[in-house]
Amino acid sequence: MRPVAFPVDRRPPASPPDWREPGLGLRLAVEADLPFLRTLYRSFRAEEMAPVPWTQAAKDAFLDDQFRLQHQHFVTHFAGGDFFVVERETAPIGRLYLHRDDTGVLIVDIGFLPTARGQGLGQTLLEWTLRHAGQVGAPRVWLHVLSQNLTARRLYERLGFVVVGEDGAHLRMERPASRSSS
Repeated sequence: MRPVAFPVDRRPPASPPDWREPGLGLRLAVEADLPFLRTLYRSFRAEEMAPVPWTQAAKDAFLDDQFRLQHQHFVTHFAGGDFFVVERETAPIGRLYLHRDDTGVLIVDIGFLPTARGQGLGQTLLEWTLRHAGQVGAPRVWLHVLSQNLTARRLYERLGFVVVGEDGAHLRMERPASRSSS
């Protein structure tokens, strides 16, 4: 079964002007990105799946189903969202999914390929998201994170996010959007 298509009638905000590394950018995801996004999703779950005593084919089939269900959930429940692919020199390296409503900007998902992790790109995207939210008048930015994901939690806390709730294995964190005069 094929994943549901991305919404096609959204216009992206400008790419972050202050990335530390030249050649990086954001663009809206399209159907042709689904194979990359499936591979990216598999990379998110690789450590978790490593000890599972299944064949690689069985793991891949399971993760493909999980990706399809997650993708369907995202594009159905956040149909008005911005689904970005993060690129380096036009090659996809990650994703940033945002959804805006009257209460603020939700960071639906953010993540990178293993080769792009640990380089400050997540912080750069989060800082840009905070500024962008302030520029469009959003009062706050919020997200959900696995309570066990200490690396991500530390990053969010450094950027001023605080825990405001708990839902099973996830924490809800938020902070006011950054206000700027530009």
